[in-house]
Amino acid sequence: MTRAFDRPFDAGLQAERTALAWQRTVLSFAIAALVSARLLLNTVSIASYAVAAIGLILTAVLFWVGHRRYRTVHTKLVQASTDRIRLTSAAPLFLWALAVFVLAVVGAVFAALGMVPTIQSL
Repeated sequence: MTRAFDRPFDAGLQAERTALAWQRTVLSFAIAALVSARLLLNTVSIASYAVAAIGLILTAVLFWVGHRRYRTVHTKLVQASTDRIRLTSAAPLFLWALAVFVLAVVGAVFAALGMVPTIQSL
C-alpha cells in the first residue's frame, strides 16, 4: 500500500521535474570538474587534483541540497491543507549561482595567466 507521501502532488509532476533538473545540473557540474582537472593535469599537475576534489565535493553538497529541497517541498505540498503555503528559501539557488561565478573567475584567471592548455598541446 502506498503512503500519501509517496504519491505525486500534481499531475504535472512539477516538484519531480525540478528535482530532475537539479540532478542534471549537478551531473554536468561533476563532468565539468573532471574535464577541467584533465585539461589542467598537463600544466598544473597538483592543482588539477585540487580542482577536481573541490568540484566533486561541491557537486556532492549540491546534490544533497537539491535532494533535501525536493523532499521538503514535496512533503509540504502533499501535507498542505490550503492552496497557499510557504516553501523553502532560495538560498540554495543563490549558492549555486555563486559557485558557478567563482568557477568562472578561477577559469578566467587560469586563462589570463596562460595556464590552460590548448587542444593541440594535449
